[in-house]
Amino acid sequence: MKAEIITKLEELLDKPAGEVANDVRTLQKEYQKQWTTEFETAKQAFVDEGGKAKEFVYEKNLDDQKIAELFEKHLKLKKDDDDKINREQHKNLLVRQEIIAKINDLCQMSSNVGAAIKKLQELQTQWKETGAVSTHKYKELQSEYSKAVENFYYNLKIFRELQEHDLKKNYEHKQELLEKIKGIVSLENIKEVERLIKVYRNDWEDIGPVPNEKWETLKTEFRAALDDVYKKIKSFYNAAEELKEGNLQAKKALVEKAKAIFEGFDKKNVGKWNEATNKLIEVQNEWKTIGRTSQKDNDIVWNEFRTTCDEFFNTKKEFFSVVHEQQGDVKKAKMTLIEKAEALQNSTDWAKTSQDLIKIQDSWKKQHLVNEREEGKLFFRFRKACNAFFDAKKAHQEALGAALEGNIQIKEDLLAKISAFSFGDDVAENLNQVKQFSTDWNTSGQIPFKERKRLNDAFYTKLDELFEQLNMNKSEKLLLQFKSKLERFVLSDNAAELLQREADFLRKQIDELTNNIKTYENNLGFFKNAKKDNPLLKEVNDKIDNERQKIADFTAKRKLVTEEMNKIRNSVKKTETA
Repeated sequence: MKAEIITKLEELLDKPAGEVANDVRTLQKEYQKQWTTEFETAKQAFVDEGGKAKEFVYEKNLDDQKIAELFEKHLKLKKDDDDKINREQHKNLLVRQEIIAKINDLCQMSSNVGAAIKKLQELQTQWKETGAVSTHKYKELQSEYSKAVENFYYNLKIFRELQEHDLKKNYEHKQELLEKIKGIVSLENIKEVERLIKVYRNDWEDIGPVPNEKWETLKTEFRAALDDVYKKIKSFYNAAEELKEGNLQAKKALVEKAKAIFEGFDKKNVGKWNEATNKLIEVQNEWKTIGRTSQKDNDIVWNEFRTTCDEFFNTKKEFFSVVHEQQGDVKKAKMTLIEKAEALQNSTDWAKTSQDLIKIQDSWKKQHLVNEREEGKLFFRFRKACNAFFDAKKAHQEALGAALEGNIQIKEDLLAKISAFSFGDDVAENLNQVKQFSTDWNTSGQIPFKERKRLNDAFYTKLDELFEQLNMNKSEKLLLQFKSKLERFVLSDNAAELLQREADFLRKQIDELTNNIKTYENNLGFFKNAKKDNPLLKEVNDKIDNERQKIADFTAKRKLVTEEMNKIRNSVKKTETA
């Protein structure tokens, strides 16, 4: 019998490893069954002759060794084939990624659209002719490819009539393809169903975009049709033996996951041990939710899983026995931090001491825990020293807050004054009075935070109303309002942050307007043979002039913001130098 297995194996080794993998596995099972029978027979004979079962040793003969060598050779050939496929798939992946990048580059073309469309078709042909990639990369890559193709078509807005024609044709093709997908549900040959659904999905992605108003309905029907096909495929593979095989693979995956947990963390770190323990317990709980496999496979995979878990917890026990010995050093380090905190608890250098204590607290958090009884005492003493300083700091800040209460009435009086103010006939005097209101408000001192928003909102709302009533050029008026806004920013607690945010916003607006102008100027290329009085040409030129004026306004505002930011930076530098 073994000779027959050897002969079959030698014959199979002359064929491609991937094609005969199932046949080799069948021979493995057949050989294992035969060897087990011989082993049990020999063992029983040994016991019958008076030997002890645990002392029995069964040596493999030359045929066994030969079979093992042949199995090992097949395994190596199979691995070589798999490596070759993986290399080829990786090469195809790079080619497809390059195709996607080229399509994305085409989306930026506007001067020679005909050449761009031709180039896209060439890239699509190259995409179809390029070999397969790995299955876990396929969906994401195909999605990127589809997105790139659709972006190309949607960016060619100037060719609306051609686009509408293409969208209509694409819609018709996708409807035809949708009917084909619905039709394969009735096929009996499941392999043919799987083959066709892959072909049709690829064809679907290769077809260009459809009208936006029809896309959602079409997409919903497409997904529903796919769901019906995959439900049919799934039900076919839900047989009992497939379910058991699935359970076996799931348990093998958990074995590998448990091994990865044990091997994949810093075994000198207590926290990492606790994290790994929680993860392993989750894996153990997940194991309990998986159904059984065949009895033989279940015993093998369970023994491997239990051995891995036992090794993990035994190693953990040894580690923590050493940790307990090291807690004396941790206690000494925490005592040092306590002494530092106690030395700072009576300090009145509020800013510097706050930072120093925060750093000490961060160092405390990084220390390991000692035993529960000692940890509570140490932390109580440490917290007491920190609280002594921060409570004193809080009392100091509350005293400062009381000093700010007096400024509330000053601002209330200013608010009443601006609320009662009305303009006279002198335009210049009106403008000076509005500016004076702003100056008086900004120099009236700080107030408690709880009142700041209420009073500022009321004052600046009234100030904006006065700006609106001023009889002056709209641009000048908007610029004055913007300067008033900057004054608010400068006087706020986070002036630098607000100014930087405003500068970024203005920069973004300028960039968007600049891009709009580039788009309009590119579109002018389509009117190079048009007459000067062409209404579409005039409309585009008017849009360009309008966008340029907006850029000038935003640039002027950004210059004002930059000046205020520079003042703050120079002030900080002077303070640091002092």
